[in-house]
Amino acid sequence: MITAGDGGIRRIAMRILMAQAATTILISAVCALVWGRIHATSALAGGLIGLIANAFMTLSALRPTASAAGALGRLMFGQLMKVMVTVALLAIVARGGWANWPALLSAYAATLLMFWLVPTWMHRPRRARD
Repeated sequence: MITAGDGGIRRIAMRILMAQAATTILISAVCALVWGRIHATSALAGGLIGLIANAFMTLSALRPTASAAGALGRLMFGQLMKVMVTVALLAIVARGGWANWPALLSAYAATLLMFWLVPTWMHRPRRARD
């Protein structure tokens, strides 16, 4: 049985999801203060779209499998679900006609950026203190 039993992998995944949630809240708050409710709601929607889709992928990819091929299959299925959930949620927002797209897409892009930043921050070399 192949599991993502390495606590480091699960820890990184949870930190990425938490960073995505924090980024979404921060961007939404800034939008509310600077531009108002529509921009804040749009940023919140964009961030949540990224967070929800990434949570689906993470939960799928970290489930135990019996083989390496099974693990790869789970990862590919998770990516497919991520894309499908993202497209579906973006279509729902587009049909509503209320969103400010620059705010929405900025928050969505910020959640994706967390995939790069969080692991980099976690594994940067630490300087020894004198």
